[in-house]
Amino acid sequence: MTAFILICAILTGAYLVLMLLYFTGWTATPEFKLSEFLPQTKVAVIIAARNEEKNILNVLRDVLSQDYPSDKMEVIVVDDFSSDKTAERVKEISDSRLKLLQMRNEVADDNSSSKKKSIETAVAKTNAELIVTTDADCRMNSNWLKSLVACYELKGKQFIMGAVKFHGEKNLFERMQSLDFLGYMGIACGSLFWRMPALCNGANLAYSRELFYKLNGFEGNEKIPSGDDMFLMTKAFQKNPSSVMYLKSTEATVSTHTVPTWKKFIEQRVRWGSKSKHYTDFKITSSLAIVFLFYHSIIAAAALSIVNCQLSIIFFFMIVAKCMIDFIFLFNVANFFNRRKLMLIFLPAQLFHITYVVIAGWLSQFKSYTWKNRINR
Repeated sequence: MTAFILICAILTGAYLVLMLLYFTGWTATPEFKLSEFLPQTKVAVIIAARNEEKNILNVLRDVLSQDYPSDKMEVIVVDDFSSDKTAERVKEISDSRLKLLQMRNEVADDNSSSKKKSIETAVAKTNAELIVTTDADCRMNSNWLKSLVACYELKGKQFIMGAVKFHGEKNLFERMQSLDFLGYMGIACGSLFWRMPALCNGANLAYSRELFYKLNGFEGNEKIPSGDDMFLMTKAFQKNPSSVMYLKSTEATVSTHTVPTWKKFIEQRVRWGSKSKHYTDFKITSSLAIVFLFYHSIIAAAALSIVNCQLSIIFFFMIVAKCMIDFIFLFNVANFFNRRKLMLIFLPAQLFHITYVVIAGWLSQFKSYTWKNRINR
């Protein structure tokens, strides 16, 4: 029993230190404010889409309406073997800046295709200096692209990570997802500040085409279905840490939707977690291990407290410690994104977070998953 208490104390301390690093990194990262700026860089916005007929027109209208010189911008939609009318929807828009690539014309079959292959194909088809990736279900304001390019031109950054948030939540389940995801954005920013980058999201990324080829693109992880964002960011950071930047800006933030059901949510998180077993950076794997083991110790303490009342004190201490540091961190992040009202569901969101992290964490190591009608292992 003494050994268990010691383990719980060590894990709690490690978690508090980790979250304190994320919090201080988040607050120390300055907000980027776009001023008068005339971009000179030719940009290719790449949207890899699979079965997105309901969303693709919205994102294309947002992207094509950017406050950006028309002669310095192109938009490439890559239809990744969609079984719906995604390609037909794209063809409805008549704009010289818009190009449609269909992967069925580029590769033999959909088993050899993926988001990574789609992006590689699009990069090879453009001579744009800066590559920007987003997803087909995202929305953005008119200064999104200019903000990314400003970081590239004015700050000399080669790899820029933008923020992603959820919007349009309809119920408690979706609001918990939204608050949870804000935490991930804070961690992405805070961890990079301390040069231990832990997260990255391909729905809002920019990197130079030259860097992409210097890093040999997705070589080395091309057979892993997910991770088009995280693996590339890790390679860029290892090559030159100072070239990687988190763009802390509400103007440069893109919005997307939560998933509507528990089944789809777990599949999404299993997909995200499946790449973790391929990480080789000790800083990433150790931070993931701290969180994963700490959550297991909370569950174990809760279960054991039923038969041993003394352990209920340990459980209470761990929960209070976690809630305190998480609340401070999440409140700051939610406040930045003007989502303070989400903090009203902080307590149920804590239970939600611990539960799914443990479940999805285990499933992601062993279970195949289906995403957009494609089975991945």
